[in-house]
Amino acid sequence: MERVVRLRHKFSTFSGPAGYTRAHSRAGSNKRVVFIIIVLVLLIAAASVLYIYSRTYAKAFRLGVPMTPQAFDSIMGRTLPHLYGMGAAAIVLAVVSLSFQTITQSRVLTPSMIGFDSVFVGTQTVLVFFFGAQHFLFSDPLINYLITAGIMVVVSMLMFGAILRNHRNNIVFLLMFGLVLSGIIGSATSYLQIIMNESDFFQVAAATSVNVNNMNTDIINLVIPIMAVVVALTLFRHRKYNVMTLGPQQAKGLGVAYERELKWNLVLIAVGMSVATALIGSLTFLGLLAVNAAREVMKTYKHLPLFIGSALMAALTLILGQGVTELLEGAIPVTAIVNLVGCSYIFFLILKENKV
Repeated sequence: MERVVRLRHKFSTFSGPAGYTRAHSRAGSNKRVVFIIIVLVLLIAAASVLYIYSRTYAKAFRLGVPMTPQAFDSIMGRTLPHLYGMGAAAIVLAVVSLSFQTITQSRVLTPSMIGFDSVFVGTQTVLVFFFGAQHFLFSDPLINYLITAGIMVVVSMLMFGAILRNHRNNIVFLLMFGLVLSGIIGSATSYLQIIMNESDFFQVAAATSVNVNNMNTDIINLVIPIMAVVVALTLFRHRKYNVMTLGPQQAKGLGVAYERELKWNLVLIAVGMSVATALIGSLTFLGLLAVNAAREVMKTYKHLPLFIGSALMAALTLILGQGVTELLEGAIPVTAIVNLVGCSYIFFLILKENKV
């Protein structure tokens, strides 16, 4: 019996040459993850400095005016809210994108496919068309946000309830329904924008265009706590995501209430997407890029480091891209770059998985 115990211990600890054990492998993996996180944090700090420089000293140099302390403080009063908003929105988009890919079992999907973007644009268009651009429902940032985010959450919850009721967890049908809904809302929105007057049309275009400088900074103090709650609740459930990666049947066999977790996850996705979209607009491919980049760099299936890595990747991409855009005087919008790279990366992933 003692010999059997010794052999079992030997084969359970031995997994490589020269006494290399699983504990050593886990330690090496953890060190790699910590190193990558530290590097990403430092890069985000450098990108933030670049963004601040591009809006202060670089702009003053181009205009040929001195940067006084008073001017610097005034610019920073407008720059810091944009910086906080970019970081918060990027983190939320990355977190909900990873959780969405986990429940759909696909690396090429994003929550925007459910129709959040079209609902956001449609809500703004309807408010302006029926009430006018000067009405407080549209012009007041806080009220506009509450209406927009509320409608987005209600629509998504009705859609989830209708499709996922009675344990019918057909995610593919949910995505198809979201695409059809996006088409219907998009067509109705285009019609209303065509028949509205020119000034109202430009107001809607300005409100729905994805522009960091056009960010609704008046609601920063409201949305950041909501984003923090969504991110915290998602991170708290990271072990369940590890199990849900195996699929519905395997997760149920391991004791996870898959239907309940699926619906809770969709609620968090709906809230997170509505808050981020209402704050900064539609960034369809940012979460997709960040999540897949984190998967390639982290080399792990565990969701806690993937959540952290994806969030940092998204924040780095948006802040660095906006800093470069500011240096180029807005010649190429950062959203155009993100969408171009995101579309190209989707094609690459589809071709890669098709070969497999």
